[in-house]
Amino acid sequence: MAITTSDFQSHDTVNTTSRSDDPKFIIHRMILSDEFNHTPAEHAIMAWLISLPSELDPALAAKRLVNKYADDEACFRDDAVKTLNFLRQTAEFPHARLSLCRSNHRKRRRYNA
Repeated sequence: MAITTSDFQSHDTVNTTSRSDDPKFIIHRMILSDEFNHTPAEHAIMAWLISLPSELDPALAAKRLVNKYADDEACFRDDAVKTLNFLRQTAEFPHARLSLCRSNHRKRRRYNA
């Protein structure tokens, strides 16, 4: 069976998407590390959110990461499961849903008026 350039392109797209979902491998290290991690899951999620590219919807990235790691959840440590649960919560609030929650019509108080 011959390997075509399209095989490489689709493989590179998957790796690029995976890389942009967790650019500094923070989630990867939290979930797959064999040793006990002293970093709380909350701190890891915040660090992961800050590291994401600004044009990427965190909910979309979280959803892809949950799909990537969910199959092996039964063998994860407690802190890894907690991290995965935080990712699930993040995935529930895509940009479109958050924009519905925002109230742009509120009047701002003017303290110097």
